[in-house]
Amino acid sequence: MNITVVGGGYVGLVSAVCFCEFGFDVCLVEQNPKRLENLKIGKSTVYEPGLDIILHKHIANKRLVFSDDLAGTVVNSDAIMVAVSTTLSIDTDLDLALLNSTINVIASALVKGKYVGIFIKSSVPVGTCSIIADNIRFVRPELIVGQDYDVIANPTFLREGTAIKDFMSPDIELIGLNKESLKAKEMIEALYATLLNLEIPIIYANFESVELARSVIIALAATKMAFINEIKEICARTVADINVVIKSLTIDQKLGANSLLISPGIGGSSFPRNMRILLNFANSLGVDLKILDGALKSNTNQIRKISEKIINMIIDNEPLNYKRVTIFGLTYKAQTNDIRESASLIVIERLLSEGISVYLYDPAYKPNSDYLERIPKDVIENKKFHLTNTPYEAVAQSDILVVMTAWPEFNSLNYEKIRELMCKKNGKQPVILDYKNVIT
Repeated sequence: MNITVVGGGYVGLVSAVCFCEFGFDVCLVEQNPKRLENLKIGKSTVYEPGLDIILHKHIANKRLVFSDDLAGTVVNSDAIMVAVSTTLSIDTDLDLALLNSTINVIASALVKGKYVGIFIKSSVPVGTCSIIADNIRFVRPELIVGQDYDVIANPTFLREGTAIKDFMSPDIELIGLNKESLKAKEMIEALYATLLNLEIPIIYANFESVELARSVIIALAATKMAFINEIKEICARTVADINVVIKSLTIDQKLGANSLLISPGIGGSSFPRNMRILLNFANSLGVDLKILDGALKSNTNQIRKISEKIINMIIDNEPLNYKRVTIFGLTYKAQTNDIRESASLIVIERLLSEGISVYLYDPAYKPNSDYLERIPKDVIENKKFHLTNTPYEAVAQSDILVVMTAWPEFNSLNYEKIRELMCKKNGKQPVILDYKNVIT
């Protein structure tokens, strides 16, 4: 398989030499004359431990060659890795001009009947690969996606100083395809056979999911760095040891995958309260925990937006006091009877204040529950508030269903039956809002 890498900068050069290490022949296309001449004599464009050694090795064995003729190289390529810069100056966050012009050259040079995978490795915002795919279809309408070519989102996660290791043994490999393509998948499995042998997960999704995942991974890593720097300021003003804090964070399993489950908002007796306690303590020391403060405000806003979305979705010609909303889950999380700072309770209170009837089903809060005294008096005594014994009873004739808690029971419900039981007006399908991702 012949691979073309477009762009001799950090991502491009590292990608080129690593694909050579995987056993492929690579042509690196570089338009900058000075950079191209340096590459031809084995002079790296960036500093990266071990890069010069691999670069010289594959120049010597002729596995890696260089060119400034992109169009001519495309004709002989099986896979094209686009790794041109999208940040052309220190003051520019994003500039897609070079990427767009590169794609136009590639599209014009594609040969009908010869399949080529076009991999986008440049750093791009969400939606870019869809635009690229549209542009290629516009330039070459006679070509067939999946037969003559595919656009493939394939972002990199290269850290300066460990870029070669990051490429050759990543934690994950993200692949974005907006249309299922057997040829693309076969090519990807061939290109990354080494990673598959190492049992590194390759995640397939659409363009936007992959583009967003890449941005969010980097943003979350940066946010964690910024947050621990804020905590360091607290340690500097007390006798607390930042190293103990960091070690605790790295060991605690609660900070793993379970901390990334979606929810209608943070609730319970611990999280919001302790967030406020830490924030107030930091303020007393003169330390501004902007990230924590932002998280609390974001949580409040998240819950508020749920209420507003429900109300906006059921507004039509009828008054709100004619409306009926079903809530699945009152507790702040499953397998507990705790409703302290429950997002569900906050939403219910807002809906009742608008005169909307609320029918609640929660396994811990049925009409004969021992815990009813926990529900605020103004809620439990509201004539618009109804506890139910079964989820199917709760949804009957409801305008909207909102899943707020991930009780295991909710995973196995018959949602087709639920939709049949819900209110149907003007031929519209019943609305279900799932804030815990329980409906598959």
